[in-house]
Amino acid sequence: MLQGDDIGTAETFSLVGRSLRFVWPYRKQIVVKILLSFAGLYLVLFLPWPMKILVDHVVMGLPIDQSPTPYPPYVQPFVDSLEGLTPYEILWVIVGIGILGIVVIGAFGTGAAGDRASDSLEQGLDTATQSENQANTSNSRVSGLLGLFEYRYQLRTTHRINHRLRSDIYRRLMSLPLTRFSDASIGDAVYRVMYDTPSISRVCYDILVLPLVNLFVIFAAIWTMQYSFADVPSLVMVAWLAAPLMLVSTLLMTGATRRRSLASRAAGSETTATIEEGMSNIVAVQSLGANDKQRDHFASDSDESFSKFRSYTLMVVLLALVQGAVLFGLIFYVFFDVVDALVDNRMSAGDYAVLYTYFIQIATSAAGIGAIWFNLQNNVAGMQRVYQILDMAVDADHHGESSPPEGLSVLTLENVSYRYEDGTEAVNEVSLTAKKGEMIALVGSTGAGKSTLAYAIAGLIRVTPGRVMFDDHDLRDLSLDYVRRQVALVFQEPVVFDDTVANNIRLGYVDATRKDVVDAARTAGALSFIEQLPHGFETRLGRSGNTLSVGQKQRLAIARGLVSPAPLLILDEPTAALDPETETALVSALHQERQRRLLIVIAHRLSTIRSADRIVFVEDGRILETGDHNTLMAEPDGNYRRFVDLQMTAGEVV
Repeated sequence: MLQGDDIGTAETFSLVGRSLRFVWPYRKQIVVKILLSFAGLYLVLFLPWPMKILVDHVVMGLPIDQSPTPYPPYVQPFVDSLEGLTPYEILWVIVGIGILGIVVIGAFGTGAAGDRASDSLEQGLDTATQSENQANTSNSRVSGLLGLFEYRYQLRTTHRINHRLRSDIYRRLMSLPLTRFSDASIGDAVYRVMYDTPSISRVCYDILVLPLVNLFVIFAAIWTMQYSFADVPSLVMVAWLAAPLMLVSTLLMTGATRRRSLASRAAGSETTATIEEGMSNIVAVQSLGANDKQRDHFASDSDESFSKFRSYTLMVVLLALVQGAVLFGLIFYVFFDVVDALVDNRMSAGDYAVLYTYFIQIATSAAGIGAIWFNLQNNVAGMQRVYQILDMAVDADHHGESSPPEGLSVLTLENVSYRYEDGTEAVNEVSLTAKKGEMIALVGSTGAGKSTLAYAIAGLIRVTPGRVMFDDHDLRDLSLDYVRRQVALVFQEPVVFDDTVANNIRLGYVDATRKDVVDAARTAGALSFIEQLPHGFETRLGRSGNTLSVGQKQRLAIARGLVSPAPLLILDEPTAALDPETETALVSALHQERQRRLLIVIAHRLSTIRSADRIVFVEDGRILETGDHNTLMAEPDGNYRRFVDLQMTAGEVV
């Protein structure tokens, strides 16, 4: 599977733009989120002014219309409504506002609602866990009823976006060409689906919501400070400098952060792949006594994963230290000017609460803006890995749209060749014609190219040069759905799913009736053991059908192919795991099957081969001999004759 490369600034913007296009269908929900954020922020900006009124006009006893600093226009109507009230009456109004504020917005500041949950230590600090947390990302600057509603609303939207992206990438993975997974890690694919896709949430909110929200706070706070605290010019200057300084402090760290994030994700996917490999082959691991080796392998990969994540976390810590130093310097710079203003009565005691709240809001929002580009490096790293999958060509990309009304009756291979991505030549200029009603046996040594030919016929790989013809139609001109309806393929390694026996067989033809399923099981020699299962055809087989023997799995796989009405049935080593009695019954059944379809059987066992209408001997990707058993055996120096002699030497009776 592809690994992520370093991402330049231009590609970062390209990935962001593509992510924004992906979330465009959810624009209405995002607009509602922004409006809810603005409503909460307005209440937060209003909140310190009642505290000033309490200190100045209740505790200090100043008349309501005599404040050394003017109230901003969005607060003045409330202040005017208090004129004529006694200090105790003002106190009760402030208490009422406080109670209402607790109910509506609760506590305020970053960390309300969702942020506390996502930042808690017990959630885990590796890339995978943090990414999974992002799949449930939601936050609000306020708590209370408003914060709860905003939190739940954003969470629902986040889940919809993540679900759609995960579904898209999983669908893409299921449609990739067969050869894509020949040397790829399944664990890496799982990691991309589960832990890279949530990055879309942060890209979306970091670009569409956070800048607007933080800029609203900054400009509202700066405007208020200019309006109310113009007598302390250094406050206004520091307010204007905070955001640019925070932004500059992150620019020099973005490249290193992006590279470390990519390395962390790659190491995490390697750990997932190790788990998948070990659990998939647990029987072999235990039987070979390789438990300790596999455990050490996992421990090494896991340690590397955490090491890479710690490297990324180091950049986060450094950013926090740099931003903290900038904030401390700004606060220290204005501290003495604020003290002088209080002593000179240019500010009142109540102004300190307002000033502190607004300065914290500016600092927090400025830090948020500065961190957007920094945090984006981690999220675009995840999105790059997601889009690498979504951009891969799928099987449907190699097919046309033609869907003839008639089914396949003649299969033709015209000078078919195929090379794997590593340059290995599997098939070389193979030509063959087969008709419905025939049974063709592909014979040859291991690695001769027989399975590759089967995959080419089934449209699972794209041959170049040469053509695969279904009657008079080039396979590449036919729709993928049509090709799948024409070909049923039973693989050499039987695959069993965690489902009922009936559904495992019906997977070859989802519209199969109960009778079709039972008949296919009987023909494949599977009916006897199925009836002995606890619930018969309704027995769940568990993960990979581990309760079944290899031969039983093989018979289920054969039944899956037989239940399909496809006119072409390809069986890759169908009798390899069968006992002689079952094999004989299956071969007899295949003779009946060829009356209604074309059979192509890949086999080594002579008892299966000799009954074929034609035997095609393949070696080094080429067809060397073609004929029935007797004809080929009549060639004293023939390749097939030599193949049979080796089988007889091994003890098999012809």
